[in-house]
Amino acid sequence: MATDAEGYAARTDAELLGAVRAGDRQAGGELFRRHVTMLRGIAGGWVRQPAEREDLVAEAFARVLSTVAAGGGPEANASAYLVATMRNLLARWAKNDRRVDLYATVPEMATAEQGIEDVVVTRSVDHLMWSAYQTLPGRWRTVLWRTTAEGDSPSEVAPLLGVSPNGVTVLARRAREGLRQAYLQVQVPEAELPQCQEIRRRMGAWLRGGLPDRRAATLTRHVTGCAPCQTVAGRLAEVNRDLPPGYGPGLVSAVRR
Repeated sequence: MATDAEGYAARTDAELLGAVRAGDRQAGGELFRRHVTMLRGIAGGWVRQPAEREDLVAEAFARVLSTVAAGGGPEANASAYLVATMRNLLARWAKNDRRVDLYATVPEMATAEQGIEDVVVTRSVDHLMWSAYQTLPGRWRTVLWRTTAEGDSPSEVAPLLGVSPNGVTVLARRAREGLRQAYLQVQVPEAELPQCQEIRRRMGAWLRGGLPDRRAATLTRHVTGCAPCQTVAGRLAEVNRDLPPGYGPGLVSAVRR
């Protein structure tokens, strides 16, 4: 019989957020345990001192949970909203303290059609996409830049890459799929157990069906029998379901930077 902790761990972010709206404080605690390692890693790249990192993470969680409990906030993608809130907080702090150099400036005003929190969430997704883009092979980055950010045709890009226009089309298709896999991978937390480390490093490709059958079967067996990796895979599957069929979230914005 599953314990209460196991029951909460098995829930999706959307279910936990719904529980927080209904007044379940334990669901908020599970959200904290689920995302705190990832948020500390991101915050650590923005601020110098561990104490500042902890303040930023704690304040972001407090604000998001308060917003959700009041009926607002995210419906499903808690991680992106939490990162967005941290970034928004840091942008405000930086107005009076130039300790940090954010990846992108958070806009101070939003249009009537788009609220400030929506804008910041979009920027945080762009940041993750940019991080994923930087992990790709050089030729993939080039073809994505030229065909997506610059809007060049395959015929225009072909001489640069030394392939035919049809080869550019094929390469661009592979690069877009590689970017989707990398976008998932940059959100995978590091494993605490040695036996999970290699599994975690390939989880993005595995979830997108990008591994050879034998290796995919090995990952499937491990994830099936490993509760921590199963939890990570479940959350990553939620992110994967939100990926649009085209270029992936934020690709154009990310590649243009």
